Amino acid sequence: MRFTQSLLGVAGIAALTDAAKHRLILGSFSTNSLYTAEYDDTAGTLELVGNFSTTAAISWIALNHDKTTLYGTDWNSEIPSFVSFGVKDDALTFEYQQRLSAASDCTGKKSIFIAANPLPPYTVYGNYFYGNAKCGTVMSVDDTGSLSSVIQNFEYADGSAVHGVSFSPDSKYLFSADDGGNSVWVHNIEASIGTLAFASRLEMPWEKADPRHVVTHPKGQYVYTVLEGSSQVVQLLFSSELGKLYLMNETWPLIKDGDVASDFWADEVALSATGKYLYASNRAHDPTRKGYISAMAVDDDGFLSAQHFLTETTNSGGFANAVSPSPFDDSIVAITDNSTGFVELWKMNDDQAGAKVIALLDIKDGSGCCANAVWYS
Repeated sequence: MRFTQSLLGVAGIAALTDAAKHRLILGSFSTNSLYTAEYDDTAGTLELVGNFSTTAAISWIALNHDKTTLYGTDWNSEIPSFVSFGVKDDALTFEYQQRLSAASDCTGKKSIFIAANPLPPYTVYGNYFYGNAKCGTVMSVDDTGSLSSVIQNFEYADGSAVHGVSFSPDSKYLFSADDGGNSVWVHNIEASIGTLAFASRLEMPWEKADPRHVVTHPKGQYVYTVLEGSSQVVQLLFSSELGKLYLMNETWPLIKDGDVASDFWADEVALSATGKYLYASNRAHDPTRKGYISAMAVDDDGFLSAQHFLTETTNSGGFANAVSPSPFDDSIVAITDNSTGFVELWKMNDDQAGAKVIALLDIKDGSGCCANAVWYS
């Protein structure tokens, strides 16, 4: 079930200033399990410390604001649904709380993404994929953080399939990356209960760009999205006064010269803990080929100023190759793979011109793990 390997040299260990152990939680596409891995940044090891059986194959996971509750999507459920678990024993065990089903017109689709508002009322937002997955669901939570009830089912547009959302820093707006509808949506978030109202929609100016995931800079002026179809990252300028996004001119490639975009399907985009770097990842359709990981420089205002590196990953990524920057070191990022089943930790080189694997944990559970990862500590 597990394999642990340290790839961090003496120089890399010395560079880490706050020696500690850090835990991350891993979801799975096909097995009813949640995994907890622990990274020792002194020893440079990544070990499996928890394997917890659940009532769902949780393909996308997200923590609430204080990390006491874990939310997830159920990949195998016949009726698309979302689940919540109490996080216990420093993320070694999880206590089932609640399951909420999708809107009736989402029957037959999969629940694909879930995100928790970091500010009161801590509402949770769920999205769907495959087919005409044009709907979204807003869910309330109780005092413990458990999912409580569906308070709104809303629609994007025919052909929509939203695969990721992000909040403005003040949680007044929700940005939705519409992979199926080739656009990014803006919704107003009602402050008291968290329901949504349409604000605007930005359509990509070229076909098959397909925004997949989206993340917002802490200052709120810029939003970044990864384009699954064209294997690029683009930067969007946001006007909070108008509630509108505007596409900026420059694009950042997630493939190299000679590659064909249709051979890949770009996956994730995420900011480092201090917002200094924007990480992005790409997957290869062919399991014998490799994906890519990249990092871009972000200035104090959130403007993307340079692409530090674009490096092949160790595998295709399968359905995953999802990046999750660490909360303790801007240069360290977790990346998951379900084609063979592992999670790796990568560290950016000191000169920022590349990155390498510093720790590996192999979890072979039948191509379920690993979906995405969230850092608990």
